[in-house]
Amino acid sequence: MKKILMLILALCLVMGVVFAGGGSQGGAAKSDKIVIAACMQGNQSGFVRYMVSGMYEYHKANASDVELKVVYADDDPAKQQSQVEQFVSEGVSAIILNPVDKVQSAAAVDFAVQNKVPVITINTISDSKNVTAHVGSDDVEAGRLQLERLLKAAKDKGISNPRVAYINAVIGHSAQVLREQAYKEVLAKHPEAKLVVQNTADWSGEKALQLTENWIQSYQKGSDPGIDLIATQADCILVGSITAVENSGNAGKILLGGMDCDMPVMEKIKAGVVDNSIWQDGLGQGEWSLRLAIDAARGKSISDYIIPYEVCTKENVDGYIKQAEARNALSAKYF
Repeated sequence: MKKILMLILALCLVMGVVFAGGGSQGGAAKSDKIVIAACMQGNQSGFVRYMVSGMYEYHKANASDVELKVVYADDDPAKQQSQVEQFVSEGVSAIILNPVDKVQSAAAVDFAVQNKVPVITINTISDSKNVTAHVGSDDVEAGRLQLERLLKAAKDKGISNPRVAYINAVIGHSAQVLREQAYKEVLAKHPEAKLVVQNTADWSGEKALQLTENWIQSYQKGSDPGIDLIATQADCILVGSITAVENSGNAGKILLGGMDCDMPVMEKIKAGVVDNSIWQDGLGQGEWSLRLAIDAARGKSISDYIIPYEVCTKENVDGYIKQAEARNALSAKYF
């Protein structure tokens, strides 16, 4: 009986060693297969879909041996935090993170990296110092390019003291923070321009419609709309301002600028209703985020990959429309 008890004890000790040695990052078992998790802010934005399409396309063509999981946080930072924690517990090889909020995302990044899961942020940034690498474009540059273009267009129309309005995206989102920072820097360099009003529409064209209608009703005097230009931080916001401006009879009087070069906006650029939008390569950002995530999972050293913004105006819009048609066709394969 004593020998049997000693044998059982020995077996328990062996099994304990086996289970203790089988754990991995986050406490989950991890196989040799590379698993990349992409935590995106939400899928209501066409631009997020472009980024994910870029990931899917690169994955299909170049990394079919890698498992790619994509989830959406519905613009909820708490939900995104939970998603990151879940992926870490599953022992994924790397995480691509499109932060909902630059401040609140830091805890999620820190948690993943502390558990030896590299994090590549895409498009939007996190305040965490532990981000492994970032793929995207400089949002300060986007705001600067857009507002400087609008001020130049106003000057070309003979408006010496332009009255400015701008519409923010979701407050706290890194694109919102950095693009508004650029607006303020540009306005500081142009004392002849006056900021009349600003507010947020989140990512909503409907909210932007209501804001712009209210602004026009408040500031318009006779045929003078009271505002010379409106800068918006995304084309999904701009569509609401376009509707309000057209409905009020101010098309061509109020200069409009957007970002992302969505097809409906570029058609309005051709028609002269919108002055500009800012081209951002979403497909390229998606591809490069997955490339770097796979390299990081394989233990390779990686660094940031930044893609410049470009200004789309009536003079060059046809070329961007062709690029957008190709981009939309690719996105339609996955969404």
